[in-house]
Amino acid sequence: MASAQIYPDSTKGYAQEIEPVQYTTTGGPKGYPLLGMLLHVKRDPIGVLADNSLRYGDIIPIPMLGLKSIQINHPDLVRYVLMENNKNYRKSAAYIRFESVLGQGLLTSNGDKWKRDRQKIQPMFKREQIEGYYFDISNHVADRFKQRWLKLTEKGAAEIDITKEMASVTIEIILKSIFGKDNLSDSTIAQIHHSFNIFIAYLKDLRILPRVDMRKMLGTPSYRVFNKELISIKEIISDLLAKYRQGSLTDKYNMLALLYAAQQGNPESMTDNDIMDHTLSMVFAGFESTSILMQWLWYALDSRPDVVRTLRDDIHTAAPYTSNTDSTPLTYEAISKMRYLNAVFMETMRLYPPFWVTSREPIEDEIIGGYKISKGTAVVIPQITMHRHPRWWENANAFIPERFAQGEDTPVDHGLYFPFSHGPRKCTGYKFVEMEAKVVIAKLLPLFNIKACNVLGNPMEPGISLKLKHPLRVRISRA
Repeated sequence: MASAQIYPDSTKGYAQEIEPVQYTTTGGPKGYPLLGMLLHVKRDPIGVLADNSLRYGDIIPIPMLGLKSIQINHPDLVRYVLMENNKNYRKSAAYIRFESVLGQGLLTSNGDKWKRDRQKIQPMFKREQIEGYYFDISNHVADRFKQRWLKLTEKGAAEIDITKEMASVTIEIILKSIFGKDNLSDSTIAQIHHSFNIFIAYLKDLRILPRVDMRKMLGTPSYRVFNKELISIKEIISDLLAKYRQGSLTDKYNMLALLYAAQQGNPESMTDNDIMDHTLSMVFAGFESTSILMQWLWYALDSRPDVVRTLRDDIHTAAPYTSNTDSTPLTYEAISKMRYLNAVFMETMRLYPPFWVTSREPIEDEIIGGYKISKGTAVVIPQITMHRHPRWWENANAFIPERFAQGEDTPVDHGLYFPFSHGPRKCTGYKFVEMEAKVVIAKLLPLFNIKACNVLGNPMEPGISLKLKHPLRVRISRA
């Protein structure tokens, strides 16, 4: 299997220019009779996809318990499926597992329903909303954690679980952005955080055969715990929605309030169930993506003190007050000037995309790269292999923010770099995730040294998202 060498000594390397090629298929893995690659994928999904990408051609059949499945391994084909011919594709059956939590929200819906939902959700992530209401919340929460770290390090270095710490930061930001700055108590935030951890653990086991949930069919203890938590979360959302109807909540800028306003404007276009599904989808996507991304940011920075120095200079140049221990808020203008911070963000998302694989299935029979693909075939598109493929990237496994030195202006091939997917189904809230992560880094990095304690023997563990096998422990001290 291909190994994921995270920190080679090389300190340079940039994306290669893509030359047109004739797409190839040189077969694919065989696996076991009947089962195909099922057990291999269950044991080591990234290893299988990485090995396929290096060993075979651009279109790779993957036998899987009689199910039709291919992996695409060329940027032209990625763009074709996600962008150029997206109308002939829908989310694959792999996303069915999410419906047990998220219902028919934006993450799981297809067709006309998805188009209508997208139009309703898009205004929640318009520029002024991100730069205003959500940015203020991120500023406030990140500052509170900064003050917590200052207290922890008053008498010297302290060891913390930064995976847990970043989860706490991001869940508070996303919940206050969705439900309002002052509408949830600390205990309710903790309850929702606990519930979503249970959801993620439960859904992970449906990764390979998403249509079959024997635990639900048999009413097992794990399903009963899962269902109890789901009911409690829905009750919280229903209670808040009722308060908006009663007029007892006045915050009009959080996401739930905006959904409620949209419903009032056109009641037939959005039911209470729609609001429930969209709200759960936004909590799930916002929490799981950003909390894991923040873990990987600290993990990547740990090996590159030179990058940390450059990043500190970048932050300090744009916002000198970040070196103070007071609560001076960041401005969005200052964040937008931190080009190297943007490069660090983009390179982290290249190496460690939280959602590391996506998949589609054609609605009608299709020709991909000259090869016929029948409708219903699972088309597997792994960010984790396209982002690291040595055919397209120099020093592909090295953490080199300079690849993206031009920041958002860096020319990027969206068939090679698509951490939030691409095309019409690109993550609606990707700018929110980017803003939130940058605020947290800009608040904490200028004041603290962060040194990882357990990088060795702590490999990637792919589940719903790409995590470390063990929570990342770090030692923090004053910079």
